[in-house]
Amino acid sequence: MSSVLLIAFTVSIAALIGSWLSSMTKEETQLVEENLNEQIDCSDAILDIIDIACAESTDELQVTIHNVGNTDLYDFSLTAKINNTYFTNTTFGPNSTDPLSPGEQYVLDYTNCEDCDEGNVITLIRVAPANCPGAYVEDSVNEYTCIA
Repeated sequence: MSSVLLIAFTVSIAALIGSWLSSMTKEETQLVEENLNEQIDCSDAILDIIDIACAESTDELQVTIHNVGNTDLYDFSLTAKINNTYFTNTTFGPNSTDPLSPGEQYVLDYTNCEDCDEGNVITLIRVAPANCPGAYVEDSVNEYTCIA
């Protein structure tokens, strides 16, 4: 009788572990597939910086970007280095319902730029879309000076 119970217990444990392993494998496979699809979709995403403007009078940093690839891009983050201080603004600009389509340009307007004072120097601008973060563009600006 005890051997029958031991066998039944072993079979039930094996069934539980098998079910868990099957579920985990399915979830991991779906995750890998989603990531692969995203990488394929973003393989032709190319972004370019067209212009940079920094004005003390309006506390604005404006970066004009151009989608030169073949993928819609949206939810941009902007990182700037002004007077050796970094600041970042995330998820603004075109969004998933109204993306930056291929061939379009957009002005990312960062207001409340406290470091956009006259004479301050921008040495780096980096823009990245959230839907294709690998399609970021980084411009090592050759000492762009903010205006009044």
